[in-house]
Order: sequence, then structure tokens, then C-alpha cells
Amino acid sequence: DECMAGTRRGLGLCRPPGHHAGRASSNGFCLVNNVAIAAAYARSRYPELVQRVLVFDWDVHHGQGTQELFWSDPNTLVVSVHCYGQGFYPGSGAASEVGEGAGLGFNVNVPLPEGYGDACVWAACTEVLL
Repeated sequence: DECMAGTRRGLGLCRPPGHHAGRASSNGFCLVNNVAIAAAYARSRYPELVQRVLVFDWDVHHGQGTQELFWSDPNTLVVSVHCYGQGFYPGSGAASEVGEGAGLGFNVNVPLPEGYGDACVWAACTEVLL
């Protein structure tokens, strides 16, 4: 609400993001998906001003809950940079997981190998986000 009264631009750094919590599930120590609630609130409270939202999730684990919640939503772009591999929690987040229906292409997963470092995250940001 504060940013809508001023610059009309906002950035939310959420900790915990709650990115493992889905529509009807709590996983990975996440009870509520805070980032999804904030995005949905902004779009419903200010529909003329907030028509699209970008959720950028960088964490060692894939945010499968956020992916699930916006899977078919063409107005929310979810970009997730995370470690991906055999047996790594939560077992989702392949590059081929891109959304469906109206949301096809609005889910972008950037799976990184185990042991990745800052340079990999920076490369993902410059190649995917910018």
C-alpha cells in the first residue's frame, strides 16, 4: 500500500518467502506463501495499477508452491533459480516446467547443478531477467 501512494513501483524482499506452500499444502517449513499473497493482494487491491507481477525466487530449493499457485496465470511471471538434481528437495523445477493454458511460458525455471556459486546465479539473472 505504501509504494502505491508514492512511486508506484515496489520490491518485496520476503523472508520467509513461503515458496513451498501451495494452495492446499504446507511443505518445507512453509505454512503460508507470503510472496503469492502479496502478489495477489497487489493485483486485486490495485487492478488498474498492478496488472502484472514478477516473482523472482532465488534459493537453493525450487519454490514448487509458488509455481503451483501461478501455473496458469499469464499476469504473473515466476522465475525460479535453484539447485536441481536427483534426490534434491523438492524434486521439481526442471526447465521444461513452463506453465500451462493461459500461463504457458510464464513459469521459468533455471535449474543449476549442485555446488553452483554466485557466478551461476549472476549469469542466470543477466541471461534470463535482463
